[in-house]
Amino acid sequence: MSTDVDQRWGPSVEQRVRRRRWPAVLAVVLVLALVAAIALPWWASHQLGRVEVTDLADSGGPLHVLVAGSDSREELTPEERAELGTGNVGGERADTIFVMTIHRGEVALLAFPRDLWVPRCDGSVGRINAATAIGGPGCLVRTVRDLSGIDVNHYVEVTFGGFRDVVDAVGGVELCLEEPISDRDAHIDLPAGCQVLDGADALGYVRVRKIDNDLMRIQRQQRFVQALAREALSAGTLSNPVRMASLVRETGEAVRVDQDMGPIAMGRLAWGARGLGSGAVTTHTVPVEPRTTSAGAAVLEVRVEPAEVLFAAFRDGSILGQIERDDPDEPRVEPGDVQVTVLNGAGVSGLAASVREQLTEQGFEVVEIGNADRRETTVVRHPPGEEAAARLVAAYVPGAATLEQVADGSGVTVVLGADAGGGDP
Repeated sequence: MSTDVDQRWGPSVEQRVRRRRWPAVLAVVLVLALVAAIALPWWASHQLGRVEVTDLADSGGPLHVLVAGSDSREELTPEERAELGTGNVGGERADTIFVMTIHRGEVALLAFPRDLWVPRCDGSVGRINAATAIGGPGCLVRTVRDLSGIDVNHYVEVTFGGFRDVVDAVGGVELCLEEPISDRDAHIDLPAGCQVLDGADALGYVRVRKIDNDLMRIQRQQRFVQALAREALSAGTLSNPVRMASLVRETGEAVRVDQDMGPIAMGRLAWGARGLGSGAVTTHTVPVEPRTTSAGAAVLEVRVEPAEVLFAAFRDGSILGQIERDDPDEPRVEPGDVQVTVLNGAGVSGLAASVREQLTEQGFEVVEIGNADRRETTVVRHPPGEEAAARLVAAYVPGAATLEQVADGSGVTVVLGADAGGGDP
């Protein structure tokens, strides 16, 4: 019988069976998706390594997770150390430190530069990345809490080799570079343009720091974390059972979490990853200024006033925009609300353009850049009523920025001084 006859007399038996089958197939898919959504956090929580962590707080609001990238080489073979360019440094420090704050699928990241000079858990003063070597993960948790007032609820740690394996498990991560990046020590030579980074190149990308400074390195790390989350949650990963199983298995071998992280916390962390992948994330770095210790070491010191504003917003979750501030009378200002002019008074060629790029990435509207008379210190000028906006801008510009009110005008003007010189601190 021809197709025409079949169409005239209605659907064939095969077509009717196929139509009846689709609702059943859809129901099975939905059930499987629901089971996966519930079971994967449970499964993942049983795959991950565990580490004893002290000084964790109960979660009664937004979830604060301290994420640390360990620089321990112990799990790497000599061949892997050579391939990844990690060297043979002994001991363990935190190569990367940031707090991930999660609430209802929105995420905010707060990075702590590894060279931050702070009081640590044992009362000593030194670089924050050595806290782990002093007293394990609990010491890092306590050091971050004492510095910021953020009650850390859970701890996640990733190793060098584990980071590489997770990237390879998702099939690599695509990044688009405006300029080439080459660093022999980090074992990377990446051209400009869009490309897929394998695990080894990805590790080099997030570790390289000789091409600029630690703050730009943090920006690369935050950018890569978002790209990795996007790839892990892509259809190509979620719809591929082999890749999904490989990702969970490699994550289980690469990541250690605190002893109290169960399926519920894992589920909230998974929602946070969804927020990272979808772009529902804000990224911040502790405001700092360079200084030199009495022994001549180049370190970074917290700029107390703008840092406290940022810490407070993370503590109560208002950084996410879904939770009201503890002080409802304090005006809330978002980067997108602020127009900024950047003037270069540092005498460093291209510095105003560089700061414009940094501010634009954070969401500020930079309306103009130019030059100013040379000055030693950075100042952020604002008209009456725009102090909150100026304080927000000051948190993102280099140098020991101070606020200065001017008689009139609109918007915020940043005049960069020699302390914002842009060199490697």
